[in-house]
Amino acid sequence: MTLMGKVPSLYVASASEQSIGKTALCLGLALKFREEGLKVGYFKPLGWETAGRGKKPVDEDAALMRHALDLEVPAGLLAPVLLEYQYLDQYPAERSAALLEKVEKAYRKVSEGRELMILEALHEPCLGTFMGLSAPDLAKKLGSSLLLVSTTYRDTVVDKILFRHTCLSRGGARCAGVVFNRVREPLDERVKGAVVPALQRHGVHVWGLMPEALPLTAPTVGELAETLGGRVLCGEESLSGLVEHYLVGAMTQDSAIRYFRRAPRKAVITGGDRPDIALAALETDTSAIILTGDLYPNVRVLARAEEKGVPILLVPYDTYTTVERVRDITGKIRVGDEKRINLAKELVSEHVDWRGLLSYLGLARG
Repeated sequence: MTLMGKVPSLYVASASEQSIGKTALCLGLALKFREEGLKVGYFKPLGWETAGRGKKPVDEDAALMRHALDLEVPAGLLAPVLLEYQYLDQYPAERSAALLEKVEKAYRKVSEGRELMILEALHEPCLGTFMGLSAPDLAKKLGSSLLLVSTTYRDTVVDKILFRHTCLSRGGARCAGVVFNRVREPLDERVKGAVVPALQRHGVHVWGLMPEALPLTAPTVGELAETLGGRVLCGEESLSGLVEHYLVGAMTQDSAIRYFRRAPRKAVITGGDRPDIALAALETDTSAIILTGDLYPNVRVLARAEEKGVPILLVPYDTYTTVERVRDITGKIRVGDEKRINLAKELVSEHVDWRGLLSYLGLARG
């Protein structure tokens, strides 16, 4: 069964394994299209289970889009199949037909009365393949065009996108092209002059280059504490501060001060048994100090941090493990975060050819 032709739709999927802002692109596109007068809906066939406090498990992205787009449908319909880490046990293969029916039924419901649907894949397009619910599988079933999202630091991104684009096309999915996100300023000219032409020569359309926006991608201190499971020892009033850099403190105090001055709005990772490092960090522009190994700091460090209004987080991991964990933490747009929600729309409006996408979908505005 196919739902093709009922509602034009874009299925936004990652072209890599990195966290590259799929949700921000979905949100920005949906808000911009709605601003143009279109009735826009959202759907995330496969979601990731996040337990609410005393509430039913939800997908955070679906909850965000429901709020931002004022969608009057339950979040459970926007993300009808929620995966856990051990989802092979959660959804055995014999349930595939029933799950597909559940997805199609939910999609028919949430797309009623909509002129355009924005669909979002989970992490990578391949997820759900074992039960026939991968992004390309569902794009074909739902009559949706896949829009890839990528970022670029090396020329190898061209081969990765071409490979993924070819695989998806051979599988029967319709590929709209790619949007680059989080493009750092020194690289934007090379992307325009080399990467984009290389892709276009192979038939992959590039719809936009969204620049890196630290207010959108940098996590807050509070998000660090939540993800690391750290105890906030002081500075609770400054948990909304952004963390743009991570520095490890493992040197002498004199060297540390010179080192720390190079990076503003940073988190310094060190042990609680290095009060000299913590005190040096507190004399520079520091958003947080992360103390590893559950080593409690001495009173001088706590007193100075309180005075400066800098949060101190205490985590149980060693320094190496902590560094590995923070590398994957990025800022998330959450329900009610109007600043990041508006920024996502602004980035799409200014840096993505959204008019061209509407025309591609047959929804060109006069």
